[in-house]
Amino acid sequence: MEFTVGRTLRRRGKRWTFWGLVVLAGALVWLLGPRGGEVIGPVSVGALAAVAVWHGWRDLSDARRPFRLRIDEFGITLHDAELSWEQIDAAALWHYAAPDSESAAPEPRLMLWTAPGVTLPRRRDRTADARTRYTLVKCADLDQSVRELTAALAEHGGAHFETAPRAVRAPIPVAVVGPRPGGEQIFTADDGAGRRTATWALSALACSAVFGSLVLYLVLHPEQADYDAGTGIPVTVALLAAIVCWIQTASSYVRLRKPLRLRIGPSGIGMREVAGEESYFRWAQIATVTVGSHPGGLDPRPCLTVWPLPGAYGQEEPSLLVDGHRAYVLDRVDRLPGGAEAVVPVLRAFAGERYAGTA
Repeated sequence: MEFTVGRTLRRRGKRWTFWGLVVLAGALVWLLGPRGGEVIGPVSVGALAAVAVWHGWRDLSDARRPFRLRIDEFGITLHDAELSWEQIDAAALWHYAAPDSESAAPEPRLMLWTAPGVTLPRRRDRTADARTRYTLVKCADLDQSVRELTAALAEHGGAHFETAPRAVRAPIPVAVVGPRPGGEQIFTADDGAGRRTATWALSALACSAVFGSLVLYLVLHPEQADYDAGTGIPVTVALLAAIVCWIQTASSYVRLRKPLRLRIGPSGIGMREVAGEESYFRWAQIATVTVGSHPGGLDPRPCLTVWPLPGAYGQEEPSLLVDGHRAYVLDRVDRLPGGAEAVVPVLRAFAGERYAGTA
């Protein structure tokens, strides 16, 4: 499959250049107009506009440069080199963190690790390890989508396509799947939520009845309302107890209606936090699933982590970035009935070679 960058870069370059020239012209008019000697404002705006024009011109220049990226059964062909899959150690879509937590994560870059002794006619990346790595293209510059690039790498790259950190799992062909037994398995936490809801509800009713009786008694016998002697203390205690019991009743009822739940089946895996929305992933979206300590080292207890294929993300942003690979940390499996001992065998059966946990 052929991948190009011209159309995207030209469109973006034209946009940057147009708006940069518009703002630059406005800054010049502002500077030449009668401003009473004030020049800091228009000069600052003009400098920013000049940067925008330069950025757009650079994109237009890059769009005119020769570029070729072809991924097929032979390997990866560039406009200045050809590499067979035997000359390629690994290829991956490498993510970088967003500049700040408020903005969306940028598109990944296509990275290539060559086999020992193989080089490309371009500058290699600076890395902390001994592997030779090159950045081939920014996916944001491609006219095609990340999904199309992922599909081509998965189809032709096989085990050379690195979809998860090597510390998590060595690369395997993403098309390899395990057995598909029938019948979805569901693990639900807080099985005793119904009993707790009934217990708290009865306690709340009892405390409310005591509170109501005390208030009614004081209304009918106002001469007994000696607050200096502490008459109001039982009323206050009964009221506070009733409020606490009703809050606990509501909390238990929420856990009864929407408890922590994990479901694993032939189509995929989904997990829902208490009273939350379910995060569901189809097996075709998943590169690796693990059960083990938190990949970020935040919690030693076993948690469920899904490493999706590049471009196959859910509605929410992935919660973790490790060695350029994004992941969803769903929840701790020790909160489910049976813990990891019960969840892992079922996960292995459905996930097959996608499972790479340590539990």
